Amino acid sequence: MANFFSIHLDLMSERLIPDPFVGMNEKTVQWVHLKDWVYECAFPIPEVKLEEWVDLVFEGLDTFALATLNDQVILKSNNMFVPYRVNVSKLLKPMNILRIVFESPYIKGEEILKDRGQRVCWNGHYSRIYLRKAQYHFGWDWGPSLVTCGPWKPIFLEKYTSRIKNFRVDSHVAEDLQSAIISVSVEAEPFSKDHKMNVVIIGPDGNPVPVQEDDLGQRLAKLIAPQLWYPHTHGEQPLYVIRITVTSSSGEVLDTSTKTIGLRRIQLIQTPLKEGSTFYFAVNNVPIFMGGSNWIPGDNFLPRMDADRYSRWIDLVVKGKQNMLRVWGGGIYEQDEFYDECDRRGVLVWQDFCFACGQYPADAEFLQNVTEEAVAALERLRSHPSLVILAGNNEDYQCLRQADDIVNHDMSMPESEWLTSTFPARHIYERLLPDIVREQAPGTIYWPGSPWGGEDNNTDRTIGDVHLWNVSSGMLVPYQRYPDLAGRFVSEFGMLSCPHVDTIKKTFFGDSKDFHPQSEAFEFHCKANSYEKRMFTCMGENFRMSFELARYVYLSQLLQSEAMGWAFRGWRRKFEGKECGGALVWQTNDSWPVTSWSIIDYFERPKPAYFVISRALAPLAVGVVRKPLAGAAGIVAHSTPHIYPPRKSNFSVWVANATEKEYFCTVELKFISIESGVETRTAQHEKIGAKATGTTEVIMGECPEDEPTVLSARLINESGEVVAREADWPQPLKYITFPDRELEVAVRGEEVVVRARRPVKGLVFLNGIGWSDNCLDVIPGDEQRVSAKGLTENIEYIYYGKDEN
Repeated sequence: MANFFSIHLDLMSERLIPDPFVGMNEKTVQWVHLKDWVYECAFPIPEVKLEEWVDLVFEGLDTFALATLNDQVILKSNNMFVPYRVNVSKLLKPMNILRIVFESPYIKGEEILKDRGQRVCWNGHYSRIYLRKAQYHFGWDWGPSLVTCGPWKPIFLEKYTSRIKNFRVDSHVAEDLQSAIISVSVEAEPFSKDHKMNVVIIGPDGNPVPVQEDDLGQRLAKLIAPQLWYPHTHGEQPLYVIRITVTSSSGEVLDTSTKTIGLRRIQLIQTPLKEGSTFYFAVNNVPIFMGGSNWIPGDNFLPRMDADRYSRWIDLVVKGKQNMLRVWGGGIYEQDEFYDECDRRGVLVWQDFCFACGQYPADAEFLQNVTEEAVAALERLRSHPSLVILAGNNEDYQCLRQADDIVNHDMSMPESEWLTSTFPARHIYERLLPDIVREQAPGTIYWPGSPWGGEDNNTDRTIGDVHLWNVSSGMLVPYQRYPDLAGRFVSEFGMLSCPHVDTIKKTFFGDSKDFHPQSEAFEFHCKANSYEKRMFTCMGENFRMSFELARYVYLSQLLQSEAMGWAFRGWRRKFEGKECGGALVWQTNDSWPVTSWSIIDYFERPKPAYFVISRALAPLAVGVVRKPLAGAAGIVAHSTPHIYPPRKSNFSVWVANATEKEYFCTVELKFISIESGVETRTAQHEKIGAKATGTTEVIMGECPEDEPTVLSARLINESGEVVAREADWPQPLKYITFPDRELEVAVRGEEVVVRARRPVKGLVFLNGIGWSDNCLDVIPGDEQRVSAKGLTENIEYIYYGKDEN
């Protein structure tokens, strides 16, 4: 009956408001969320037979909605995440009027806040914690305050004699992976003794799987040597199709429903270590380093997110060699297309329940609302093979811990006191939600929150998952120390950067002619508190600053890429001892054009960090790093490195192998003068056996620091091909100049060939097309080739120090 709607999109389509994403229009359209809005439509209905039922289905109403049909109240909604179904058989006429009044969530929230009082809340309006609505709509440190309303998911009429009401699929893979059981339970309404229900399971090969019915009416399929589903980094994604058909006694098909599942064994491994315990995932008994990112809603106006857009985003994730996305708790339970695409492409999903950064209530009405929401979400999501873990919230424990002077909650108090404490939502995260998960999605891993573990659920990096924010904020620790800051699983960390310069020119300035990166229009598109203080500190410690727009954008992106490279390489190296089980960068994407922590901007343009992370997560990767000898000041503390500069450094080279087979290769290490490009030393280890699913340390030694030298490591296979490369540069880069690089960039069809006589740092191709690789360190004697569809000879590029000498 109805398409997806949102009041801002509808007003834009009628040209009643400007695009809120352009210039500073956000603040000129905020009057929209101070109003109530009415949606109304008229529709005819064909004759309804006596034995037929007619339901009006609302898949998603945002958020406070009163629906009437032919002037009769049929529904009151106060939860954006709960679908509703109303039988309207007796209310229908030949012509019908459906009217939905949406109260302003902003005003409604302010009324509740005035009545119930202010609670601890990070980001957005304080009232949001009382509302079951996507929390980011109220503004975040990367997003605008555009509080939406409207029917954000389809509304339709369903006419039926019998319909499939509940269709549940549970599966279990044996520990030895040699067998599996698929259990199917179905509930239909109305369902008479004359009706028949047929369950068909089709294997990945297209052949049917035998199905039996047990005494309880469940259909069971027992499989020998099942085809197992893996993340894309470790295998294929075979899918089984379960099809349900309800027929009448005459053979008429009354209803059908289909689900697609994958069979896999997922474990969260937490075993004791010398300090704390492990936190890593094993898929089909294979320990896997989870390298990925945090997913926020892809748009502030959710109806814009269609199947094609989801497909393009997941394609970027797969091409970036990421195997896990964390669906952040301040957004939504994503649309079906998101999880379907993750199933098909082999991307694991960490799903937060929709609570973020706040002191949520837990009164009886709120608990009932949350229960309906959680059950609805799990009924929809539980059969997806990509879904591997559910977390109760995002940063709520951390938020309250840091506001301990206000909350003063004793974590040791008995459960019987939780609901009457200053942290009543603890009951939601540690009792209500885990009970619902056990009932609705048995076997799915549940984790009370993110971060969670240790005495204060964040600062203890030896237990559970952590959010590391002491590099780009907090203590502002130099990013070169990321490897030392490893947690058992780092579910959030990141570094701010600008989006692509074309994104900025298209959206940031609007009618403004002031194109300076410190202009009001530019800074309006960064919502992070004190972002200049944080970003400038990190940039100024490492690079020579520039405020020419394109160069400023580049430096911010180089900063992000360097920080992410140090983090991912260093933490993946620690997977060998299971000291770090994974890292999810904050964040994958943006919900609008903005300077943020994303590694891909709103218009799907990857930033340089995307490519650096991709190389660090390759199935086979090489790493190289040097540190000053003990007792010398140096790269990790930028305070006074020039007073006692290190005369020598320790260096080490390692190989990370994510595959299940030992890999035989050659590791080459060259020492190259940055000034002259002359090779001063070479170390080569042939026929290294890089151990499976772990890290192999290869070369260690001392490196003189009498002149700036880059250490270039390459991983070469038995056929002589370069499989991976990495370079370690003297820190900080601002002390080095890069004149006369003699860089050659040659276009050959849809391929670019790059060579240099002297080392080049951070070569970035600026053309907004789909590059196979980018942000390259180019070393003399090491030709690199990258490709891009639609490539022309007009290549724009920049590298660190270009045209600055």
